[in-house]
Amino acid sequence: MSSDLGLDHWINRDLSLIAFNQRVLAQAEDINLPLLERVKFLAIVSSNLDEFFMVRMAFIRRAIKAEEANTGPDNIPPRQLLAMTRDAAQELMRLANHCWFEDVLPALRASRVDVVEESEIREGDREYLEGFFREQVLPVLTPLVVDSTHPFPLLSTGAIYILLRVAPKPGLDESFFGKADTVLVQIPSALPRFVPLPAREGEARFILMDDVVMLFAGELMVGYDIHDAHPFCITRDAEITLDEDQAEDLILAIQEGLKRSRWGAPVRLTVGGRVPENEVKYLCDRLLLDEADIFRSGGMLNMKNLFGLVSALDRPDLLEPPWPPLIHPAFAGAAGDDLFSVISGKDVLVNLPYQSFDPATKLVETAADDPDVLAIKITLYRVSGQSPLVRALIRAAEQKKQVTALVELQARFDEEANITWAQRLDAAGAHVIYGVVGYKTHSKACLVIRRESSGIKRYCHLSTGNYNDRTARQYTDIGLFTSDPDFGSDISAFFNVITGYSLPPVWNYIEMAPTGLRARTMAMIRREIERHTPENPGFIRAKMNALIDPTIIRALYRASQAGVRIDLLVRGMCRLRPGIPGLSENIRVRSIVDRFLEHPRIYHYRNGGNEEVYLSSADWMERNMDRRLELLFPINNPECRRQALAILDAGFADNASAWRLLSDGVYSRMKPAPHAEIYRSQQKLYEMAEKMAVKSRDEKRHAVFAARTSADARRRIRSR
Repeated sequence: MSSDLGLDHWINRDLSLIAFNQRVLAQAEDINLPLLERVKFLAIVSSNLDEFFMVRMAFIRRAIKAEEANTGPDNIPPRQLLAMTRDAAQELMRLANHCWFEDVLPALRASRVDVVEESEIREGDREYLEGFFREQVLPVLTPLVVDSTHPFPLLSTGAIYILLRVAPKPGLDESFFGKADTVLVQIPSALPRFVPLPAREGEARFILMDDVVMLFAGELMVGYDIHDAHPFCITRDAEITLDEDQAEDLILAIQEGLKRSRWGAPVRLTVGGRVPENEVKYLCDRLLLDEADIFRSGGMLNMKNLFGLVSALDRPDLLEPPWPPLIHPAFAGAAGDDLFSVISGKDVLVNLPYQSFDPATKLVETAADDPDVLAIKITLYRVSGQSPLVRALIRAAEQKKQVTALVELQARFDEEANITWAQRLDAAGAHVIYGVVGYKTHSKACLVIRRESSGIKRYCHLSTGNYNDRTARQYTDIGLFTSDPDFGSDISAFFNVITGYSLPPVWNYIEMAPTGLRARTMAMIRREIERHTPENPGFIRAKMNALIDPTIIRALYRASQAGVRIDLLVRGMCRLRPGIPGLSENIRVRSIVDRFLEHPRIYHYRNGGNEEVYLSSADWMERNMDRRLELLFPINNPECRRQALAILDAGFADNASAWRLLSDGVYSRMKPAPHAEIYRSQQKLYEMAEKMAVKSRDEKRHAVFAARTSADARRRIRSR
């Protein structure tokens, strides 16, 4: 196969990302889902679209400025790509607004939950809101006048502003106050976006904070008449420019970069649907944006704030029934030293969020307080603001244990939180590594070194997801606990590589990017081709977040041409086109969008019948292979391997939440065949976790019963 494929052999990564958000929007449009779950999906679409503009659209604009010929293997010129992605994003936003105003909002009203506009407030609402405004809102508002002595201010990305057109009332001393006609007011992000209104029993009513500020803007602009009030917000380029080679203090350099990124170049102006064209032009001129950069919301700006509406309501009848995380049977009742005993006995695979993240936190908490633990080493990419795991690391360092934490300061949108944790760990006496120059550390690894009667023993936890107790309840991920000495040796060497720049050794089990993961991946695909025969066919299955690496995609095309069957579960971006005759007819691609965000990376190779299953922190993307520190690790324990394969099986059996990628790049929703069972993979995986827990409890009860019966029998024999 030629190394240069035609345009019809690739799907553009940015258009593929918008297509993923179209699948998320389809969840919001699904009338079979509980109503507040649909509201959540609308909020997710809005949040994802914001990030898309801050990152990808900003990247395309920089490519245009740099006069680059193209941005990927599809060879689409940046200017053309910018126009294509704008159009696709505009359509996505239009559909999201239609879903909210024409479908979800009327359904909420039918369920006695209402978000009203100014024209819909009841008698008594105005008096209530006036008091609320004076007491809680007015003190935190700051009017910013725009005139000859006050230039148009720098506006924060994502914040909502009100553009006020004002005129002085007769008698105002203009010699002091000037001749202001334009004022900007920022809606404080610290205040709730949805303001509760007086409501009858069983009813919930809200009004947007934007409307409250516009309703009482005259109280803010005393001495002026308010002629017009229009809400808007802007989105800026979020890229942090950083020269690590020149930075003497990486934390200070990133902090300065964060400050600059808050005022990055505007990439989008979003306005309410009723804002007049002359006002839109006024804003565009001052923000140096083109007409094509204008997005009309149809009414409500920043629908990601809909999360706040869900939180403000106590309506479990409008939500999915809870699926509380279950403790893995191996860890049920384990405390203190028992935790190490469990991991010493066998490898344990935990399937998040169906099973609880607590054992990972507990491993570090137990290690922090165990006098026999000598050292803890961990990589931290994203952690929660109140992370119990990081608090345990701080406690361990304060108790003079050797704690080594690689805190990735450049985890996008989590830089400030990571800097705070890094500084607190450093102050407690931990050895804190602030990333590796030129690479992001995206691997997820924890190593506990313990002194035992038999000698020094190492306990490892490796994961596909972050050490974040909050997202561990929202993302599907897999964690492996092991005390295998070869794993311990590998992870010790991995930390030596990233903390001391030691050369990578010959690994026992793992592989690491950027030094060898790409080569290992290519070798395993080639091996599948070489071992493929009609009697013993090759087979590759993989589950990941994104598939956009051109080199790996070409290798998969070659494998397909050789007859290897390839099944892929790709949640988001996918550049590969399946089902093209003579190229990819043996490849099928599925995408699952459901209650939890699909996040694990699982790679399964048939290997001539000697199957191998791997977990990884890495997607099949150029950045993961070449510009990040990542880990690939095998599942050696047969029971753990069966569990991982069951996760893949469930994904490919899904006919309720899965989408099929067609060869033309369009996604088609999977539907059950007539009279077939509806199979929702996430629900099935939770049920599997429940069965594991029940089976374990039953086995323990049988063991206790058998032990008691045996003891009774022995007593009877002795009594004779």
